[in-house]
Amino acid sequence: MRVVFDLDGTLVDSTPDLLAAINHVLKAHGLAPSDREENLRYAGHGLTWMFERTVTLRVGASAEDEQKRLVLEMGERYRAHPATLSRPFDGVVAMLNALQERGIDLCVISNKPSDLSQRILSQLFPTITFYKIFGPDSGNPPKPDPTSLQRCREGMGEGEMLIYVGDTEIDHQTGVGTADRVFLAVWGYRGRDALQAMGFDESHLLDEPMDLLSIVHTKGER
Repeated sequence: MRVVFDLDGTLVDSTPDLLAAINHVLKAHGLAPSDREENLRYAGHGLTWMFERTVTLRVGASAEDEQKRLVLEMGERYRAHPATLSRPFDGVVAMLNALQERGIDLCVISNKPSDLSQRILSQLFPTITFYKIFGPDSGNPPKPDPTSLQRCREGMGEGEMLIYVGDTEIDHQTGVGTADRVFLAVWGYRGRDALQAMGFDESHLLDEPMDLLSIVHTKGER
């Protein structure tokens, strides 16, 4: 068995560091600050997409040069401080430790560059070994394209189960048809009400990180 996770909104609340970088740049240019609610609306499509929409809302789509400059500044600022304020969601560390103790391979797929994901994972989960970490710089299209998830299947034995855990509709689109089971974390960036409004029923939702342990089994079991 192998369990693949989305990063932001599933394992880690990265919004504080993202907002710190975004608002540092906005303030420096005399623009209105962003907030958590706005930031979560743009979650799931990658950093550039998020920064572009945040900037366009304030300077307009026609100001292309200014937009590009601000997006670049936000990216540089965030890359310098990707895990200063970010924290694992409650219960995630215990869940990852329990899965690792059971011998289950753990992977991460993010629309964030893989080196940034690696830095965040190393800092926030120093005792956890991740078998594979994929980002859009890994030679695969970003989610919801399933190529990275398909690559996570490589090396798995016949009949082994692949589980994908995310927190947004983008993650569900990524997992369906490739993973054997797909779950969405209600503690993440969309939340239960929004996920249910999109049509996801209880069979797709995880209430707590440790609930995943009742679904997986020890490596080698069927």
